[in-house]
Amino acid sequence: VSTPREQYDISRDPEVCKRQFDRLLQHLNTDYLDIGMLFFMDTDRDIEEVTANGILDYALGLKQQGVIRLLGASVHNPATAARLVRLGVLDLLMFSINPAFDLMEGAHDIAAILGQEFSRSMQAVDSARADLYRLCESRGVSITVMKALGAGKLLSAQHTPFNQPLTPAQCIHYALSRPAVVSVLVGCQSRAQVLAAAAYPGLPEAEKDYSTVIASVKRDFKGSCVYCGHCQPCPQGIDIAAVNKYLDIARLSEQDIPPGIAAHYRALARHAGDCVSCGHCEKRCPFGTPVIKNMAQAAALFGQ
Repeated sequence: VSTPREQYDISRDPEVCKRQFDRLLQHLNTDYLDIGMLFFMDTDRDIEEVTANGILDYALGLKQQGVIRLLGASVHNPATAARLVRLGVLDLLMFSINPAFDLMEGAHDIAAILGQEFSRSMQAVDSARADLYRLCESRGVSITVMKALGAGKLLSAQHTPFNQPLTPAQCIHYALSRPAVVSVLVGCQSRAQVLAAAAYPGLPEAEKDYSTVIASVKRDFKGSCVYCGHCQPCPQGIDIAAVNKYLDIARLSEQDIPPGIAAHYRALARHAGDCVSCGHCEKRCPFGTPVIKNMAQAAALFGQ
């Protein structure tokens, strides 16, 4: 939890978590939440830690008291997610689902590709991710999807790993067609994407069909920033996701960077030039993004 004046952070300290949860209720002016989340549960160590230090018991106690109605967790590793589901304590799983990620080998998070060729029937892919969806379905654990658009890269002809970009409707339809999925959180970057996502329910099936697009893959997402913020907090106070986002846009036309993008970059409190190459961010990134290298390039492109 953070306020506008604070940096995003992760804590496994029970007292910090309790204090921040109370602050969240105060900020929202409520005495309950529909869903209480255990965020960043990406390793076996994370599970062991929240189990041993009382955080999981605290969350279950909140549910028993009615302070939270459902208990969920956000996870990026399918093996870890499956272990959490098998504990029998979750009602909801927040998980990254899109056609690109689904071909990546589960044991190595979403940074490793399972193969170079896509099956036209994604349901037939026998992977840890597909097994996870079926496990959730069988255990009555609902999945809500994040990264359905792959941080916008699946919509871009230049950045998609497929031979052609997908549409927001195709990405949404793919996610909703997975077992156990009940909702998709669509992270839109433009008015056009908002309108495209909102139009999904009324579209004919032909416009939702993604099968022809995912027939083959050009490359994987390893090393690509999807602006998730897992690398935070930065000791220098740099908003790493924002810098990477503006850098990705600037890379499309390095000799003619849009003035608006340059202005947004300059408006950041700290810039890429403030990076001291400590490597704290790269240790936390689940995608293997070369953050230090990106900071150097951003500083060169934007001049600070």
